[in-house]
Amino acid sequence: MSNTMTTTISDSEAVRLPLPTKKAELEPAPIYDVYKLSDERTKTLRKLLEKGHVTVAPLRNPQLILHSHLPHLLGSAYGLGADSEQLTKTYEHDIQTLVRIDETFVRGDKITKENWRQFLGNKEYTVAYVDFFDDEVRKNGGDWEKVVQEYLYSGAEPLINGFCGGLAHPFIHLAYGYEFRIPQVVTQALSLGCTEYVVCHGLIDNPPPIPSPYKTRSLAEVIKRVENDHRFDGIVNFPGTVNFGIVLQSRFEAFMEHWNAWEVTDPVQQLEHCCDLSVLLAISAGYGDGKFDFFYAHIMTVAHALRILFHYFPADRRVSILRQYAFFTILVYILQKRLSFEIERIESVDTNGRDWRWITESALKHRWALDDHFFKVVRALKALAETYGEKDGFYLKAAIKYVSEFNGWEGFGEGVMGFLPSRDGYIPA
Repeated sequence: MSNTMTTTISDSEAVRLPLPTKKAELEPAPIYDVYKLSDERTKTLRKLLEKGHVTVAPLRNPQLILHSHLPHLLGSAYGLGADSEQLTKTYEHDIQTLVRIDETFVRGDKITKENWRQFLGNKEYTVAYVDFFDDEVRKNGGDWEKVVQEYLYSGAEPLINGFCGGLAHPFIHLAYGYEFRIPQVVTQALSLGCTEYVVCHGLIDNPPPIPSPYKTRSLAEVIKRVENDHRFDGIVNFPGTVNFGIVLQSRFEAFMEHWNAWEVTDPVQQLEHCCDLSVLLAISAGYGDGKFDFFYAHIMTVAHALRILFHYFPADRRVSILRQYAFFTILVYILQKRLSFEIERIESVDTNGRDWRWITESALKHRWALDDHFFKVVRALKALAETYGEKDGFYLKAAIKYVSEFNGWEGFGEGVMGFLPSRDGYIPA
């Protein structure tokens, strides 16, 4: 009996994925409460996250365009089993790449409960928003979840509808905040949501009723159709998310046709489908020689974030949030020049007796262990296996391929404001 399924309406749109579990309900993701667990590793993680909160801004240079990944890096290292010494070493390395909070930043006294939406999209308010949400948590007796509910989902244009901005880092940040039950990371996530808000929220708030010539519950089919859609040929000269405006302006109707084709009728099962598709894109697409696409990796780490957060999303918001994820995935897929992907590149990996213990041990001592995103990808694959089962080795083989082959990120094009991560970012000695 086959352990994969094909989602298709024609041979050209066929995408093979592992068989779904057909879960009717999704159990809550495990949590690691840094205020309740008393082992040395957890105490170290808490201390470092709290220290980072008052030391560095959520945004970093050039010109506060990029983001701090400190909570993701430390949280994923912890999740893979890093000891206190490695966590501290990782913190001390990463903090050098971030922007320290000083007197040049706008601070929280500029933002009030009445005017907080007036500064949405203003990156210079990155620390001010953290101050504001920290204060709101204090005013609510430490009940940070109440603050999230009030500010994330309220109003006709809720903040959550812009969380795919900034490469969807607000979702990832929020997930690590919930997973470790640490309010400082949550308020940073809300700040990121505010400073990145303007990018896509309008299309989520009021989707244009552009009709699609097809309908499907399979996001994989949508992506395959996008790959085969020649209307997207040649619209960007080089990969990189700086081109998102070009895609949405020059091919708006084509983009909307594909986005509107995806129908969400079962959020639980379709989240699983999104997770498996994300693995396929992140791990099977690439540039050869161990170079993986940086932005496709985010398609998977955001899917992992949604898995963590799914239990906390209001039920009436889940469809919209998945639709936002599809928006993000389709756009990133186009921006990265629609790289080919196929499950055979993962299935063909020989496990040779290697298991998840081998994965975690190899990852923790990997030459790329100090890279902001390396651990996060491994952890996402491991978490998906823990959620949905091994699926005939799909997640394990993907992890083996990644850990054994990884030799850096590509897909940056010309970079951002003169900063080219493959040249100017972390490169191990």
